[in-house]
Amino acid sequence: MTMPTSQCPWRMQVHHIRQETPDVWTVALLCHDYYPYRAGQYALVSVRNSAETLRAYTLSSTPGVSEYITLTVRRIEDGTGSQWLTHDIKRGDYIWLSDAMGDFTCDDKTEDKFLLLAAGCGVTPIMSMRRWLAKYRPQADVQVIFNVRSPDDVIFADEWRQYPVTLVAENHATEGFVAGRLTTELLQRVPDLASRTIMTCGPAPYMDFVEQSVKALGVTRFFKEKFFTPVAETATSG
Repeated sequence: MTMPTSQCPWRMQVHHIRQETPDVWTVALLCHDYYPYRAGQYALVSVRNSAETLRAYTLSSTPGVSEYITLTVRRIEDGTGSQWLTHDIKRGDYIWLSDAMGDFTCDDKTEDKFLLLAAGCGVTPIMSMRRWLAKYRPQADVQVIFNVRSPDDVIFADEWRQYPVTLVAENHATEGFVAGRLTTELLQRVPDLASRTIMTCGPAPYMDFVEQSVKALGVTRFFKEKFFTPVAETATSG
């Protein structure tokens, strides 16, 4: 019987694990108590149920929409947390999570025009919020631009077919993808860009480019989420 830690008091049971891309998996969890969280938030995970080893992961599920609480994790070579979550745990195992954390969420924003931008695994809070907006703000005009290395790297590929999305592939772009990287020209094609609420998540250089570009184009409502959040000295996202 595993035990909670001071920072991770929520016991979750692994229901199933689904591979999203060659190096990304989604871990679906059951919580037998009500677990409060908001779309776009993250939690600390007690790796191997150790109080000393904590990793931060986005809750990629959506409250009130998703059947399970999910963590979507890229396997990092020699990554303590990601190797454990994507390779070692199995259906029926128990893991421990912290309270949900973070202010990168859309449920406190009253605007009806959004542009959500993601690169790589930065799509995890973006998908969480996209589902939330579809469920609770169906009248909202939501545009999404998702940047990936190649078409094989589209996380939540099947689910994106339900929503309007511009997919940008840096390499080997096929039909349905814009070739290359995010550009100012691509941002300028978004209708009513300056009047939209912009929310982005991804590597720091990507988010810096997004911020500089959209602000130069007149955007005033801009929000971003970094992968590495200083929640605790022992917490990283590896």
